[in-house]
Amino acid sequence: MTSGSPKFALLLELAREHSSEKRRALLREVSDAFLAQGGPATANEATLYDEVLTSLAATMEDDVLRELSERFADVENPPATLVGNLIDHGSFEIGQPLLERSPALDEQRLVELVQTRSQQHIAAIATRQDVSERLSDAIVTHGDDAALSNLLRNDQARISRNAFETVVDRARDSRTLHEPLVQCATVPLDLLNDMMFLVEQRLRVAILQRNASLDPAQLDEALARSRARVSATTAPADANLRRAELFVAHKREAGELTPSLLISLYRDRQLVHFLCGLAELTGLDYETTRAIVGRRDIDALATACRAADMERALFVTIAVLVCGGDKAMGKAAMYGEIYSSVPVTAAQRAMRFWKVRKSQDGTEQAA
Repeated sequence: MTSGSPKFALLLELAREHSSEKRRALLREVSDAFLAQGGPATANEATLYDEVLTSLAATMEDDVLRELSERFADVENPPATLVGNLIDHGSFEIGQPLLERSPALDEQRLVELVQTRSQQHIAAIATRQDVSERLSDAIVTHGDDAALSNLLRNDQARISRNAFETVVDRARDSRTLHEPLVQCATVPLDLLNDMMFLVEQRLRVAILQRNASLDPAQLDEALARSRARVSATTAPADANLRRAELFVAHKREAGELTPSLLISLYRDRQLVHFLCGLAELTGLDYETTRAIVGRRDIDALATACRAADMERALFVTIAVLVCGGDKAMGKAAMYGEIYSSVPVTAAQRAMRFWKVRKSQDGTEQAA
């Protein structure tokens, strides 16, 4: 850019103008000129644009700065100092368009922003189309549930297996993550099925539908991953739980582990023994069984018991005890209808993932 060029004259006029309204109009003209030519032609020209725009932007109102951010968000080579200042602005909304779209922000810069900035910044970055595995790992490590939800809903994001495992573990204690996790098309199938009995019914149906689309090879591969994950994460039981497990093992070997025994255990207030027995009969792990019973999740209970081919009448009795609450007997017919409505094949297929969680040595139990 020469000193006689119209663009140079615009920059000089912008630098000398004191009127706020005129400076705003000149800022638009200068940025329009920058965008029209696809960026500066030389390094000196780039420096000149950057210096003048950065200097004038420092005195402008937030709405003007937001407009500048929006204008430069899709530019390959925007004024570097200006972009940095807009991102660093005390108001997150100023730099938001740049965080969400700017191609000038490389992976290293984005990772640094995730590591050092607010949750709003992280959530914005999680929506970008160029989220790499390294960047998604950083988002999972430093982001809150809102940021992780944005990442899971981002179809373009590349998310590593380790990151997905971390998200699934967090989702056990965060309902916010349930829907975006279940709806994420790239979540590994074994991890998706880890969520089966933690999510609400409509999301459980979505998992069952995805399972129904699997071919045998996909299912076997997912089950192998599930076995490996279980063997790596299984924790030793406490003494009380261990006693209950030994009791259940003895009853199983004697052929006495039946739904009728579970009903007796529950009525005798032997809750840990009841939970261990129910877990053994259905193929669920103890913690999942405890969570289902604790929240009185009739749909999850019906799915697990249906897959175990439990007699309807016995299921209804257990459901009344576990989920009935006030006026429990009046709900018996409804529980029976819920039980009958669960497709046996779909329930058994889903339970294949959960049965491997019962194995301490990594071998799959019969489904």
